[in-house]
Amino acid sequence: MNKVIAVSIADTNNLKYFEMMKNSLRKFHSEQELPLLLIGPDQLKGQPDPHLFYRFTPIIGNQLLNEGYDTVIKLDADQIITSDLNHIIKDKDEFDVGVVLNDLPLRVWDIQTYYNCGLVVMRSKEFVKHWLDLCFSPHFDKYQFREQDILSIITSDYFRYKVKCYDLGERLNGLVAKPFWIKCYMKDNKIMLDTPQGKKQLSVIHFAGGNAPNKGNYRIRFQPEVVKYIDSLIKE
Repeated sequence: MNKVIAVSIADTNNLKYFEMMKNSLRKFHSEQELPLLLIGPDQLKGQPDPHLFYRFTPIIGNQLLNEGYDTVIKLDADQIITSDLNHIIKDKDEFDVGVVLNDLPLRVWDIQTYYNCGLVVMRSKEFVKHWLDLCFSPHFDKYQFREQDILSIITSDYFRYKVKCYDLGERLNGLVAKPFWIKCYMKDNKIMLDTPQGKKQLSVIHFAGGNAPNKGNYRIRFQPEVVKYIDSLIKE
């Protein structure tokens, strides 16, 4: 049986987003079905590492995989879950890491595909340890987007890991849909988007953008019918 856990990190400024994420997740999955671990302000208080937020994913992934979890799903706090995550939780494919696409075509080295760290599905101790070691190497602070750049490097063809991109199927799971949120619509109680690859369901809304103005204000980014659905998800 696949032992799975979701985990997020949130300082005081991001707790309000985490609560939205948690409430929306619980509309689809119970605590028993998908436990959600928060590394919150109390745990972050006094942490000496100024780059902790940029190292958190491989740190916590390494810890939880070594504690006996088979799958660790890291979710950024500033997300809203808009569908069940069964395509991840019950995924029987064999891979080392599951990733999602970035919204902008960023480049690092000559790598063509760039991934975002808002949602990362970790299964391989070897992969996560490699990522973790690089996040504490002299190379780390030479990359603009830190662990995200390194993730895109070690998931490239230069390395041997089995990588699954969750945005290539019937669901969109993060930032890749952000430029097209206004075009989303409701069908059969699902948020849908017409793409060049066909109709896809939006499973995760990821705001990102640091402290950008209007961050988290989905009401100005989606059609009214979608806003009404999102309202229902984030309520306790």
